[in-house]
Amino acid sequence: MSNFFKKIGFIGLGLMGYSFVKRLQQAKYHIHVYDKDKNRLKLLNNLKNLSFDESPCEISRQCDLIFICVDKTENVENVVFGENGIVKNASKKTIIVDLSTTSADKTMIFSRNLELKKGSSWIDAPVSGGPSKALDGSLAIMIGGDKAKIKQIQIVLETLSSNFTHFGPVGSGQIVKMINQILVLNNYAVLAEALSFAEGYGIDAKKIPEALSDGHAGSNLLTHLFPRMIDKDFDPQGYATQIQKDLKMVCDLADKKNIPTPISSLTKQLFSILNNKSKQNLDGTSIVKLFDKNKII
Repeated sequence: MSNFFKKIGFIGLGLMGYSFVKRLQQAKYHIHVYDKDKNRLKLLNNLKNLSFDESPCEISRQCDLIFICVDKTENVENVVFGENGIVKNASKKTIIVDLSTTSADKTMIFSRNLELKKGSSWIDAPVSGGPSKALDGSLAIMIGGDKAKIKQIQIVLETLSSNFTHFGPVGSGQIVKMINQILVLNNYAVLAEALSFAEGYGIDAKKIPEALSDGHAGSNLLTHLFPRMIDKDFDPQGYATQIQKDLKMVCDLADKKNIPTPISSLTKQLFSILNNKSKQNLDGTSIVKLFDKNKII
């Protein structure tokens, strides 16, 4: 194994980050981990080949390759440029790979600032597939960044994903992730409406995924999300608050190019209503609550 990969930094141990760390650990990489929530670190106590660092700058002192997987653009900024951030000990050899779903505009600014301050490299690499696919290395990664730097870390990317695609310069990955979110997140509302319609007419909704699987309605979302909506399974595999955040980014980016997004705008409003009424941080499948004729949130 190259010296470059002997130690890998990983910041952010939420649903996705935890699965990524386990995947890298299973591949025998030694990982330096950090999360501001110390309770999340406890989940990794029984794993080997891990070091628990006290700050992002402690990770950048020891690791040239650092992955970030956090929930908001401002948290990425804080991890890199904040007090005790990565930038403090970064160098020309440092490569930051941001797996988070964040603002494309801010991503390009972060990349330029990092290069100006330290000569370090930035790769935006948002993902699609959820925690289970992160754990088995089968999710999709959409990549923006320098082709040579991506090739340099290709062996690690192949550990994380069976399907990663380079779309262009920094920021391209985040733009494609927004395309992914348009296709995926609007379907949460579509599936919820379809389920409501089926139940309203007394149709056995559990038969629908298999019945429609070979037609044009068949999809990964119908197969996996629809049954969870039927069972009222709202255990988070991704949060409704995150969906609202991502759809806001879609609409904001679209506005800059005068691109109409009537469907994403409506779905964003639905998730805003859901999140304002719900007292829990539930999965996106909980959108089905808004289609319940009894209107119980």
